Amino acid sequence: MHQRQHIANLPAILKEKGVEKIIVSPGSRNAPLIQAFYSVFGNNCISIVDERSAAYFALGIALISKKPAVIISTSGTASLNYAPAIAEAFHQGVPLIAITADRPAEWIDQQDNQTIRQSGIYGLNCKASFEFPLECRLYEDLWFSERIVNETISICSKEKPGPVHINVPLREPLYTELPEPDINQLIDFIAETRFSIPETLKEIWSLSKRILIICGQSSPDNRLNALLNQLSGDKRIVVISEPISNISGKNIINQPDLLLATTYVEDLTPDLVVYFGGQLVSKRLKVFLRQLSKTQFWLIHPSGQPIDTFMHVSKVIQAYPVSVFEELVKTGITDSNSEYSDFWKNLQESIKNKVEKNLKEVPYSDLSAFDKIADWTTSDDIIFLGNSSIIRYMFMFPFKFHSVFSNRGTSGIDGCLSTSAGIASETKKHVYSILGDLSFIYDSNGLWNKNLPPNLKIIVINNQGGNIFELIDGPAGNNPIMPYLKAHHPVDLEMISKAYGLEYSLCINPGELTNSLNWLKNTGRVSILEVKTPGDINPLIFRNFVNKLRE
Repeated sequence: MHQRQHIANLPAILKEKGVEKIIVSPGSRNAPLIQAFYSVFGNNCISIVDERSAAYFALGIALISKKPAVIISTSGTASLNYAPAIAEAFHQGVPLIAITADRPAEWIDQQDNQTIRQSGIYGLNCKASFEFPLECRLYEDLWFSERIVNETISICSKEKPGPVHINVPLREPLYTELPEPDINQLIDFIAETRFSIPETLKEIWSLSKRILIICGQSSPDNRLNALLNQLSGDKRIVVISEPISNISGKNIINQPDLLLATTYVEDLTPDLVVYFGGQLVSKRLKVFLRQLSKTQFWLIHPSGQPIDTFMHVSKVIQAYPVSVFEELVKTGITDSNSEYSDFWKNLQESIKNKVEKNLKEVPYSDLSAFDKIADWTTSDDIIFLGNSSIIRYMFMFPFKFHSVFSNRGTSGIDGCLSTSAGIASETKKHVYSILGDLSFIYDSNGLWNKNLPPNLKIIVINNQGGNIFELIDGPAGNNPIMPYLKAHHPVDLEMISKAYGLEYSLCINPGELTNSLNWLKNTGRVSILEVKTPGDINPLIFRNFVNKLRE
């Protein structure tokens, strides 16, 4: 048996299991892995030098394709650079397979070149971590390695998906010929996906007069969207969605943060709350739900993990949301006399009218720019939202039914550009990556990628760094620590664009914005639009706007 038969079989098994895309970062210790994967996947192997960017790019691929993407690194700190994206994948529930080349065990902690402790390197932010055999000397070595690969695919894809790590120690010489793949073991993991709702839960559902369905972050799912729109026709039921929930319809409440900022919340108290999906962005919505101490809370989660975001979970339903809502739709409408749904919809309509009226008086600023961008996008576009102020501003405006993505598993600014590039690589649609200046600069290595897709369009809102800290509760104005929080930067975004050979345009006033956005849409290349806004007055404009809504 060839001592590297397990290396040859590794990519072959992954391909048989449906893996399509491999992101490789150059190195020496991972040369046998690169050789093996290229022989199986060919040009579906994409080379990205910066490991942090490579991992986020793969995250974007997995987000939109819903299939595991593979990242391959050399040994040492290269593998540590995967950690931020792996944490995001873990907390958002995205299938990712990290394969890290390593030194043999005898050289760990011996001051050998490019050697760190890589076994279990991603700790608790990873669904599972495996150690490959060093060599195939016995049949048991091959059996064990193939079992690891089969189990990796199952773990990263089932229930709530997530990242899995395979550490691969490799002994020199590295540049030797590999054997042909010869798979011995393909394991099918079959899970029951049908769900039958218990009679006790049906009874609670039927007797409840006021029901809130809270949609956390979710990937676009036409069936799920249709079911929730059916349920929203019940006068007892209110469906609350944020843009990253990817749930939309005429009865869906999609501006909860503004609504709760201007409403006496006791009038909105439900009997039952049903929650599914990932994170919520709206802090006001979380606070409102955490105050409902007398309300029943159901959590729907594929793994059955008792996530208690609102501190009141009473029932955990281990199932996929679609299967639960299919059963609840079958129960039919039981109380058409309830005014609960109409009450929420009237409030949302009132907020919408107030927003439209007051926006006419808003000077050029972050707020007016986001209003224009939200209105300008079309339902065919794919939107990626950066974190901090970007996602909060965009949530103030009604969204058309886009596909909306964001790194909200960990809510970091690192990797936003690279993730959106990965998404764009898997679709022909325009992908608009809307980022703050700090997010863009922080991940500007994401442009160091010869595979950047031409449908990637980048909008950078440049308010000169970190205005989120003046929008949320906390220090503001002349507080001496503000320079440490805001992270003002001297970076010229046009020079970054030129460094990577990209199209660039600058917008500095409202008259230019529509033309600039249309330019961005019509360029046939990766392009960057910098929208520069007055950073010193943005927070004041925002606060005045919200205060007028409250009036």
